[in-house]
Amino acid sequence: MRLMVEILIIAGVIALGWNTPFREPVGQAKATISSAFDRLGGDLQKNQDQSVRRYEAHPAPSARSR
Repeated sequence: MRLMVEILIIAGVIALGWNTPFREPVGQAKATISSAFDRLGGDLQKNQDQSVRRYEAHPAPSARSR
């Protein structure tokens, strides 16, 4: 019985991806999610608490000459 369910699921996935590659809907979903996060990005740090200590990024170490 479990084998039949697995075969049906695999057949369903193949049938869904037969005409259109999965790359297209994945690309559309990625673009939608990215644009949603871009819109949120401006509001995320609007009201920061000034009492919280924030650390600055350390500069990258320079290449040592030999």
